[in-house]
Amino acid sequence: MVEKGQNPKIKIAIVAGEKSGDELGAPLMQSLKSLNPSIEFVGVGGSKMISEGLDSYFDMNEISVMGIIEPLLNLKKLLQLRKGLKDYLLKEKPDIFIGIDSPDFNLPISKFLRRNSSLKTVQYVSPSVWAWRKGRIKSMEKSIDLVVTLFPFEGSAYEGSKIKESYVGHPLAYKINIKQEEIDRKSENTIALLPGSRKSEILSMGDLMVRAAKKLKEINPQYEFLMPLSNKDHLELFQENLEGLVNVSYGNSQEVLKLSKLSIMTSGTATLESILSFTPCIALYRTSWLSYFIIKPLLQIDSFSLPNLITGKKILPELLQADVTIDNIIASVEAVTEKDFETFLEEFNHIKENLRAGGVNKASQEILQLLN
Repeated sequence: MVEKGQNPKIKIAIVAGEKSGDELGAPLMQSLKSLNPSIEFVGVGGSKMISEGLDSYFDMNEISVMGIIEPLLNLKKLLQLRKGLKDYLLKEKPDIFIGIDSPDFNLPISKFLRRNSSLKTVQYVSPSVWAWRKGRIKSMEKSIDLVVTLFPFEGSAYEGSKIKESYVGHPLAYKINIKQEEIDRKSENTIALLPGSRKSEILSMGDLMVRAAKKLKEINPQYEFLMPLSNKDHLELFQENLEGLVNVSYGNSQEVLKLSKLSIMTSGTATLESILSFTPCIALYRTSWLSYFIIKPLLQIDSFSLPNLITGKKILPELLQADVTIDNIIASVEAVTEKDFETFLEEFNHIKENLRAGGVNKASQEILQLLN
């Protein structure tokens, strides 16, 4: 029995399947503990979540596979790990289960736990039902109580659904702050190159970006190129010679983006980092032809980069699959540099304010309200 004024003891199962999930999970855990210090966390996460008190059942990197083909190649291992985790969580008897992103891994766990216990379930970061496989929401209704969304365009997919949806905005909108004097100091000729954070992305985009940089340098010898890689080992994946052309650094993408006037990057969260740094970006996306062949007929969107999705219009260039060529990258750079920079600033300010929708504190309050 809980005495008056005391916080009830709560056990929360929380599972993140990759680095970005770990980065979302740690501040969420911190915020939940600020509301109730008696919360105990079990599940799977990375170093940041473990530092917040998570007892991780296995190494998060064991399930950190992306796309369509890669998970299929690792299917047996993933299924074994998930089965063991399901049994472990069922024995732990949590009050709430929170799956952070990785819906193909986490949603079946939610379904299993709901079928075998009375706990509440949360999907923190919506699956891409707004882009494809909208019918997935019907199956989610049987296993998910609350979906916490990070972007304003996601909520419409849940209209009429039994699932409660809560838009909290993106944590980067609170984390990345740039002052006007920093914007004014941006060099007109500095271009950031961000090929991605995964090995597969570097192999797909790295050399292409370097070749595009060489051609841009021929057009304008004043151009300077900065490439903040996430891992020192990634430098070995390049076939092109970067010396004398690209200034390589490590783990400082946000600092580089604040310095740059323009960025060329693999589409993903980095595009959000770029616009929050008030740096217009050119988004590139290229996957295996088999994956693209499977996904393309199911897509329900006209844009794929976050800046364009958030605003609902194509404010910045994006190149997909076969359109990712050096000539198209050059043309996109020219299109951005010819525009009035003030126009971009207005759009980016609007996006930033829109993404500050309560953040992790709103999310933790919504999650704990499920127990009332």
